[in-house]
Amino acid sequence: MKFSLHNLDRRIIFLCVFLGVAIPLLLPFSLPVNITPPVEAVYHQVERIAAEKGTVLLSFDYGPGSEAELQPMARAVLRHCFSRQIKVVAICLWPDAPGLAQEVLQATAAESGMRYGVDYAYMGYKPGGASVVLNMGQEFRNAFAQDARGVSADSLAVLRGIHSLRDFGLVFDLAAGSTIDQVWIPYGQEKYRFVLAAGCTAVMAPDLFPFLQSGQMAGLIAGLAGAAEYEKLVGRLDSATAGMQAQSITHLVIIAFIVLGNILYFLARRQGQRGGQ
Repeated sequence: MKFSLHNLDRRIIFLCVFLGVAIPLLLPFSLPVNITPPVEAVYHQVERIAAEKGTVLLSFDYGPGSEAELQPMARAVLRHCFSRQIKVVAICLWPDAPGLAQEVLQATAAESGMRYGVDYAYMGYKPGGASVVLNMGQEFRNAFAQDARGVSADSLAVLRGIHSLRDFGLVFDLAAGSTIDQVWIPYGQEKYRFVLAAGCTAVMAPDLFPFLQSGQMAGLIAGLAGAAEYEKLVGRLDSATAGMQAQSITHLVIIAFIVLGNILYFLARRQGQRGGQ
């Protein structure tokens, strides 16, 4: 049977896409990562907190379906905070998030030598969304009277002097849903006027840029690309950078097939026109 690109077996395309993903992961190489202003703004906010010896509130609002994009982002932000001796208080407003939050907190704290209760604390999950944010703005202990282990919030040194959302130098929300624009901004930042930054999946980013322009958000890390940018800023390249290399090569493979398909289409149409004449 005569081979023709017009009848290319789709399995060949699948194989090329597979190789585009697998080869960069098995044979790592470097691609340029350009830092965008919203990601750099988050970095500078964390640096400001380090200079002020403040505390960061980190809200985990995503589940396993968004782990590939947001877990590397959480790890990079935590590494930055812990490397600058910034205290971190973590909470969850999504029921799917506690396991992911606990995993990345424990692993990052262990590699940085951070002490639980002194350098960081994990308060666990609280249902209610907007009502939880409102309660934290009035008195943090109204929403989280104890941590995920059942330890009283008053006995945690990391919460000493923390009574409202205004007492945190930065509130950072890692979100896969609508908690940023429908919970944290209208019921939190607009009411209590604290500094808010966020990380989100790539598909959510276009809807959140207006909040950067209005000043309601101080920075934004968007998707795996944003996580890779933050890894570069922190100086610790990890899974986000590796993932972006594989993603970039796969995109080039897909673009090549699109270009090839269009070339073949126009060549075939020209040949058809000549045959008709």
